[in-house]
Amino acid sequence: MEEQNKKRSYSAPALEKGFEILELLAEVRAPMSLTQISTTLERSKSEIYRMVAALETRGYIARHEGGDVFHITNKLFDLGMKVPPVGTLVEAAFPIMHRLSAKIMQSCHIAVANQQRMVVIARVQSPAIVGLSVRVGHHLELYKTGSGRVLLSYMPENVREASLQNFAQTDEEFDREKCEALFSRILSKGHARSKSPIVTGLTDLSFPIFLGNTKEVIACLTVPFIEEKGISLTLSKTEEFVKQAAAELSTMAQTYSGF
Repeated sequence: MEEQNKKRSYSAPALEKGFEILELLAEVRAPMSLTQISTTLERSKSEIYRMVAALETRGYIARHEGGDVFHITNKLFDLGMKVPPVGTLVEAAFPIMHRLSAKIMQSCHIAVANQQRMVVIARVQSPAIVGLSVRVGHHLELYKTGSGRVLLSYMPENVREASLQNFAQTDEEFDREKCEALFSRILSKGHARSKSPIVTGLTDLSFPIFLGNTKEVIACLTVPFIEEKGISLTLSKTEEFVKQAAAELSTMAQTYSGF
């Protein structure tokens, strides 16, 4: 009871309302009107209006195409990108990513775990005529992507277990037995080769980025492999180059502040 009272004494209703609006817009992934926001959050239009106005002034949300509906902006993402180790990793990784992309004639991207989702924080487009790249900020449940499965596989057991329990409670598509079999295969091979959850016929090659020589995985390097006649390397040869780049990124990570 004492702990509950302590939590209440530190409550900040206005701040909590602001977070509710941001989380709602991020979850819905579509512009919403003031009425829709207030109805969904079960709050009055007057109190929601004040929060929306403040968030709009600070640049966290914006009116969609000048209308009366609002969408979330990239400001929170931009703030997160400035914080080590993410910001440091991205700055230092681009030369390595560009060299990799030039060798294999494919695009590549780096993703990190954010709670139960993987988020793409950096990308380099393919120099080939045909290529596919994932936009920065793209996110999806960890267990649904090659990058996310690699990140899950190398998580501390208690952290991974919490994520798996969350998936089981919130996602009807989640198959724990199948996922655990994939984790074992990834840990055995040291990487993931999986079908893209987005594009049919695409193969994602995903390798962990470690913190130097430790077993701590801080990110994942992925190449969405697309075969282009006369240009593409074989899948196996491409894997070798991705593995080398991930190892180089791991070595680099230990030398930068914030890691």
